[in-house]
Amino acid sequence: MTDRHYIIVGGTRGTGQALVQHLLSGPGNRVSVFGRKHDAGLSHQHLMAHAVDVSDAPALRSALDLAVATHGKLYSIVFMQRNRSASDAFETDLMVALTATRNAIDHVIDHRYFSEREAGNSIVMVSSIADHYIAPEQDVGYHVSKAGLVQLARYYALQLGRKGIRVNSVSPCVVIKDAAQEFYKENSWLTDRFEQYIPLGRAGKSQDIINVIMFLAGDQASYVTGQNIVVDGGLTLRSHESIIRDFPKAE
Repeated sequence: MTDRHYIIVGGTRGTGQALVQHLLSGPGNRVSVFGRKHDAGLSHQHLMAHAVDVSDAPALRSALDLAVATHGKLYSIVFMQRNRSASDAFETDLMVALTATRNAIDHVIDHRYFSEREAGNSIVMVSSIADHYIAPEQDVGYHVSKAGLVQLARYYALQLGRKGIRVNSVSPCVVIKDAAQEFYKENSWLTDRFEQYIPLGRAGKSQDIINVIMFLAGDQASYVTGQNIVVDGGLTLRSHESIIRDFPKAE
């Protein structure tokens, strides 16, 4: 089926940008992308880019109104935004990831912005395995917001099920984005470890995450709601002690 309108919140960088490009390659898809700044690299006749601070609730609601007025009712909305500001990190992390997501969902529901196609009507939230595990290189707000997204998805899945709206989340692990290719080439010891310790023998790619998002947003997941899919190549299947035992012995 063509003529589907997707809103991607946080779609101007990394995997979000790759998802937008993937959607635009499909016939008839119309995409509205929300980000703090316009991305000059994104241009297409079926794309509308909105420069919006999602923590500004009135601005977010106005952007949603404009997106639907321009491209029609929603088939799916995907939340991929995260706070990249160093100031007031904890409060801003929660505002950007959780409050903005809640505000957006409540607004599109109150205004009946979904298309009411049985196979569509999908909300997908992108979290991280930091919703459960601790990544010391990330701050506390990142962890709390990612954990909150999984529970937010479960809550709305229960609340919106009777309206025919499905809500799920995705928790990726290591993803080597296109912009980071040079870094990993210069630090091949990292990719060597990924190959050694990840059961599928490699780090993730943006397309791996996109594949799961598209499944959850599409017809094949029409009876799936309230679920969190971990996309980690099997890394979290293995006990931490087992991984530690495999570390090379110090010479």
